[in-house]
Amino acid sequence: MFLEKIKNSQKLEQILLNFVDVLRINILIVDSQGSPVLVPKTNGYGFSGACKWGILQYLGSSEFLSQFHQEGSYLKSVDAFGFQNFAISLDFNSIGYLIVGPVILNKQLDQPKYKGIAEELGVNFADFLGYLSEIRVVSFNSLKSTLNLLFELSQYALKISNGQTQEKHIKPDHSIFTTLLDLAMALTQAECGSIMLFDKETQELTIQVQRGLNPQKFQNVRVKLGEGIAGLAAQEKTSFVINEGRSSNRIKHLLKKPELKCSVIIPIVKNSKEVIGVMNIATHHSNSRLATHSQQILESLTKITSSTLSEDL
Repeated sequence: MFLEKIKNSQKLEQILLNFVDVLRINILIVDSQGSPVLVPKTNGYGFSGACKWGILQYLGSSEFLSQFHQEGSYLKSVDAFGFQNFAISLDFNSIGYLIVGPVILNKQLDQPKYKGIAEELGVNFADFLGYLSEIRVVSFNSLKSTLNLLFELSQYALKISNGQTQEKHIKPDHSIFTTLLDLAMALTQAECGSIMLFDKETQELTIQVQRGLNPQKFQNVRVKLGEGIAGLAAQEKTSFVINEGRSSNRIKHLLKKPELKCSVIIPIVKNSKEVIGVMNIATHHSNSRLATHSQQILESLTKITSSTLSEDL
């Protein structure tokens, strides 16, 4: 029932496509036999090349899933070029899998090595170089965080489909926000961060997940809407960036941590109107990756995650 439902879900297809564009990694869903269920309409990020020379050439056949082998919590397949693909089981009965990849872990091989492999396989090297240029190189931490977040969100979607979230406004497991924070920090190479969740009854934000912070100092912090930068971000559903002490005039009087060289504060908003919480990512280093091009990535990541938490997929 779940696979049939998602096969015809334009919303879920759009969510997957948004993840693909943010992460720059292909993601698709197959059934227990390896037949495609939901394949976002994209030919980028190595998709076309993988269909010719990689694991996706077996898609739809009995050979497809046999290419994968257990690697920790997930299944992994490595093709002839060393490109890696991962399979995330949708449930304990393996009704289907999320397929993630291809990716290159840590760094590319030297070009002469790739050329030798291409010649052995009879692949035109110029065509292969076009394929190679599309495939993302990822660190172990960002890959692990990506797989973990996709797993948590797929489990939540499965619960929705099975009617296990009939209670209105059910709260997602905190593990979703833990993996969201881990991925955000891995992508931005930040050292500290937190996610505060909004309590409708008290109208306050409290820290539910943190990395790199003193838990004793922050565990009892409560922030009302409009208070502090996090409270303002939640109230106005607006992101703020603080870089080397520079920020909009509206929040300059709220800056109280000069040791942080850059911070990005992102509201997590469900269905474009309901505030779930606020994500804060920060670094102590100047000229960091966080300051240059992270706001859009983090905003997209939180938006996609919150859209997956809708009761209607």
